[in-house]
Amino acid sequence: MSCLIAFDLEGPLSPQDNAYEVMGCVPRGHELFERLSRYDDILTLQGQEGYEPGDTLMLLVPFLLANDLTEADIKNVSARAGLVPGAAEAIQMLQNQGLPVVIISTSYCQHAHNIAGQVGVSLERVACTHLPLEAMRSGVSGEDRAWVLKVQEQLLALPAAAEEEIGRLCDAFFWSELPGRPLGKLVAQVQVVGGARKTAALSRFASRFGVEPGRVVAVGDSITDFKMLAAVQQAGGLGIVFNGNEYALPHGGCGVAAADLRAILPVVETFLAGGRPAVERWVKKAVSPPDVAGGPAYHWLPAAQDLEPVLAVHKRFRKLLRGQAAKLG
Repeated sequence: MSCLIAFDLEGPLSPQDNAYEVMGCVPRGHELFERLSRYDDILTLQGQEGYEPGDTLMLLVPFLLANDLTEADIKNVSARAGLVPGAAEAIQMLQNQGLPVVIISTSYCQHAHNIAGQVGVSLERVACTHLPLEAMRSGVSGEDRAWVLKVQEQLLALPAAAEEEIGRLCDAFFWSELPGRPLGKLVAQVQVVGGARKTAALSRFASRFGVEPGRVVAVGDSITDFKMLAAVQQAGGLGIVFNGNEYALPHGGCGVAAADLRAILPVVETFLAGGRPAVERWVKKAVSPPDVAGGPAYHWLPAAQDLEPVLAVHKRFRKLLRGQAAKLG
């Protein structure tokens, strides 16, 4: 019976957070991104209606436009992105077995398509966030540009730890003032592939390839993936958390902490042969002590009464591979 393998992109396949690096093209852009990323986390955890994990990439759009960043900038930054060790090899090995491999990414398509090409996944098997910046730019007035840059200054004037003040400013900007402006209508057109939208994309891929929900493996690592991981687990498939954070680990089946993506292959092979029960048995035999240094470390997450030791292992590998991007939700 066939099996669909779905990968998140930033984390499992490439260590770079492309949007974070793109914002680094403007003065203090990384600081601005970190404030908006934390605001995204808060909105997600609060369960704001209509808001999905990863919508940071929508929140960034007014600032990308106001700072004259272009699609070429996104592509140029993406060109500097590397791959997670073993990513191309792991995907090639899976595809050589005739397994359909897809990428479901919150990333802007300019970045997602680049990484997909590097790992050998065709573009029709990639779901990502469409951002036509050049087409949008003509709809941005000088007045709106000046207003956004003023809000940017206000955000950067606040301490990074001042979450309540940042939240109030962002609430007013994004939900009270922006929707009434022409710029707000442009921003509203950006549909970020995160949260429930990742789950919907996965369902479409499974239907396309004729794969039952219980024969899906999803590989993710962060807050944008937790709904997809949980949906796969609920359907009887397997959610693999690769070097995950505190938002992803509680929703997966198998945790894999490693410096090379090929560490997931024994887990996938076991799933193909015997389904999730076989993976549980295999992982429980292979489980590594929490002080493992070289990895890989495997954990059966539903059985973990305390995820803190598991998280500590994942954090170590996450920081090793992703650097500054490791701290983002």
